[in-house]
Amino acid sequence: MKTPEAIKAYRCPMDPDLRLLLDRQEIRDVVTRYFNSADRRDFVSLVDCFVPGALVDYSDLLPVSPTTPIADVAAIIDSAMGELYNHTQHFMGNHECTVNGDSATVETYCLAIHEYLDDTVDGGTRPTSALRYIDRFDRTTDGWRIAHRKAVRDIALQLPPRAVTMWEPASSIEAMTDQTNDR
Repeated sequence: MKTPEAIKAYRCPMDPDLRLLLDRQEIRDVVTRYFNSADRRDFVSLVDCFVPGALVDYSDLLPVSPTTPIADVAAIIDSAMGELYNHTQHFMGNHECTVNGDSATVETYCLAIHEYLDDTVDGGTRPTSALRYIDRFDRTTDGWRIAHRKAVRDIALQLPPRAVTMWEPASSIEAMTDQTNDR
């Protein structure tokens, strides 16, 4: 939690363009921290990305109501990931952020790739989703936090099984610099 002095400094007069850039970067950092926390299975940090008690709509992704507290959703995700997945990676793509005073609307695209614990499930394929996170952020005494989120799955597909390959180093410098294969 920020001290009263830090809050006062945070709200000090500043060039509006600079304030906008700093706000947008802090919001992007929160979204990045959310994805990193999910992949690291650090659900305390994940929940900390939200305003305490925030209600979220993950009904496109999970069997939950569209007004479920984030702590409940985090517990469901934690359980599902622990039972099903060895690894996950969430890649953040397009990120649109409109700041209006102490609130902001944000839409972030994400590509989420999952790898099953048991590589025989679904023939070893890897569930992959193209997602959008539609958020409302609020500025709090702890910085920007997600006040409401709707997660939307636009595309769901199965990537083929991971191919096991061995890298073969070039046998000579000449092979590495051979110009005949660059056309």
